[in-house]
Amino acid sequence: MLKKIVVVQCATGKQLALDENLLIFKQRPSFVVLPEYFNVNPARRDTERNTVEGHEWLRYCRTLSERFETILIAGTAVESDGERFFNTSIVFNNGERIGSYRKQNPTVNERNHNITPGTEPTIIEVGGVRISILICADVLKPENFERLRSLDPDIVFIPTVSPFIPNETIKEKYARDEKLFVEGSRVSGAYCVKCCGVGELWGGRLQGRSLVSAPWGIMQRVSPENEDKTRIFSVVLDISEIREFREKQRLVR
Repeated sequence: MLKKIVVVQCATGKQLALDENLLIFKQRPSFVVLPEYFNVNPARRDTERNTVEGHEWLRYCRTLSERFETILIAGTAVESDGERFFNTSIVFNNGERIGSYRKQNPTVNERNHNITPGTEPTIIEVGGVRISILICADVLKPENFERLRSLDPDIVFIPTVSPFIPNETIKEKYARDEKLFVEGSRVSGAYCVKCCGVGELWGGRLQGRSLVSAPWGIMQRVSPENEDKTRIFSVVLDISEIREFREKQRLVR
């Protein structure tokens, strides 16, 4: 079973341009993923206001899902349960909300702006595929991938915003990709699809090196030379192959 994934590395708080819409539409993707904090104002860090404005942004994401006739992992938005705020990723299937995930490991800055940790992993079965979501700093905790392993995800989507790191070498960048994402794929037994934001967010410069990993290595990624640019790319994932890998893992244990 083959599924085409479109990764949209782009700025946060900005709707997609017409040519970007056309590019995605022509791909006829099974899944489209947007970056962390896609649904916020990147110039103003106001948790309560971003929660209110997020409703309108999520209506836009719902429209994108309908337009592309696809399953959309709508980056993340600030969400409230009436008392607390969360960094939440919402999934739409042809315009219908089918699930969500709250970031379990907010950064110190997020906690300082009243973002509460989520508590549960998420599995959504759609289109014959079992998908899960982690958000950015969640990948720094190996136990998050370990918890997913027992849930048998086929694909783990990872909306992300990464701060720019001055003087970081390409070797260091690639070593981090191996440590976090290839190892995350091995532990969870799933493909990992990381989608990054670019530009600036709340005064901080971002680096976007979106990628797709499998337990056997990096399948595709944005090059370091393009990590400050909007990039849209697709990859075809063999779901049967990743399920065979998980089955072999069980036999070895």
